[in-house]
Amino acid sequence: MSDLPLDGVRVLEIGGGVAAAFAARLLAGYGAEVVRSEGPPGRLTPDEEVYLLAGKRRVAVSDSELRKIALRADIVIEDGTPGALARQGLAPEELRRAKPELVIVSITVFGQNGPYAEYEHTNLVAHAMGGIMSLTGDSSRPPLVNGGNQAYQLAGLNGFSAAVTAYYGALVHGEGDWIDISVQECAAGMLELFGPRTEYEQTDAYVRAGNHISATWGIYPCADGFAGVCCLARQVPALFRVLGDPELQDARFLDPLQRLENDDELQAKLFAWFAERTKAEVLALAHRTRSHSAPCSRRRSCWRATSSTNAATSTACELQVARSPRPPAGRSSGSVGGGATCRRPGRTATPFAPNGWG
Repeated sequence: MSDLPLDGVRVLEIGGGVAAAFAARLLAGYGAEVVRSEGPPGRLTPDEEVYLLAGKRRVAVSDSELRKIALRADIVIEDGTPGALARQGLAPEELRRAKPELVIVSITVFGQNGPYAEYEHTNLVAHAMGGIMSLTGDSSRPPLVNGGNQAYQLAGLNGFSAAVTAYYGALVHGEGDWIDISVQECAAGMLELFGPRTEYEQTDAYVRAGNHISATWGIYPCADGFAGVCCLARQVPALFRVLGDPELQDARFLDPLQRLENDDELQAKLFAWFAERTKAEVLALAHRTRSHSAPCSRRRSCWRATSSTNAATSTACELQVARSPRPPAGRSSGSVGGGATCRRPGRTATPFAPNGWG
């Protein structure tokens, strides 16, 4: 048994798309034993399977067998359409009547009910309806969608944290929960000053600013490409030390409120500074002074850097995890109920011998 926070926790992922798979992948990374029941083919690409299904058991079972596995699990995660569990004979209310401590996490784009619940969707639709696309791209051009499946992965991240929180509550109080996660709500909640703040203050919405939010948060052309700087208020003094301009010690730049009022002047200084330096020089200075700036690499140069034996290694950081009460004693890391079959990415189902989850 490994010494991880979720050792012994049993998770059933009812096979779906990126959102459920990502949430369960994070649970597996923290030590949970994850079994994935295969869903409709094509929900994940071959590359996504390699990334998201690593460390999981993949089983092909009937709905009646799936119910038995669900009632042996501590956490069930799914991202089917609203009502999908009930149509499989796995209605969350009935599962929790049979096992009150069970935690069920359902991830959909628009929630289990409401005006848009039955709408079809894509990652782009989820981004747009959650408000994220209102921030991406230049204000004079159409909004842009972020790369990959970030809307679904955002939902998976929220699903992971909700599952852990509810499971902790089940250990303490003996009562689980059915958690309804909406991708739209997850996205809207992370807009920060671009969404909830303007609503609270009843001010006009912020206009998207492309790659340049402010002088200390944007992309600048340098001598051989582009470099980015992303500094929170507390990190700005380190950036100013790198720039080495005595005027930046004036109150109009050091004071956060005055700095915004003089943002155009500060941007001019940064444009001039970056234009005189190469990407390598910017990176070396940032590393030496611990300021938050870095070159914008092309895909090929990223590959060369990560493949090179001379590439700088990143420093390890320790994650301190508050450990929850352990699951019931006597569990061993095993497999699922009788008759199930297990799949590996790209292979057909094969018999899977049970030795746990009993």
